[in-house]
Amino acid sequence: MNAILFPHKFKRVSGIIFYVFLIVGGFLYFTDNQFEGLFVIKVPNLFGVDSLFVKNSGFWIENGYLDELFTVIIIISGIINSFAKEEREDEMISKIRFESLVWSLYINYGFVILATLIVFDFIYFQVMVVNLFAILLFFNLRFKFRLYHFYKSVK
Repeated sequence: MNAILFPHKFKRVSGIIFYVFLIVGGFLYFTDNQFEGLFVIKVPNLFGVDSLFVKNSGFWIENGYLDELFTVIIIISGIINSFAKEEREDEMISKIRFESLVWSLYINYGFVILATLIVFDFIYFQVMVVNLFAILLFFNLRFKFRLYHFYKSVK
């Protein structure tokens, strides 16, 4: 398992980036702040079809790219933070990591099933957007919580 983990030196900086961008991105997503105009670039309209948000205006369309940028940064930093080695990586840490990952999958998909049954229309899309990041957040919080208790019991 250690061969597929990121080096420990990335853990702190990726954790800071993950939580800062998650908080700022969540604030921007759940408030009506007009930050879409800050980072507008031309992107290819690969599917060439009209959508709910963009009318087909040819191959190139203008798009506010801030939300895509935040999504990529949150996912990459969250994965690196979640799967970077601890200072002393051993079998117990690997077990805690595995159990935390399984737990976060169960909780996350429990929420997805519940949302599928009781949430409809465009709000369901918003729930799925939150779901993108929830699994990383649940895993990180559970893993850190379990590590804290493990290190506390070892002392």
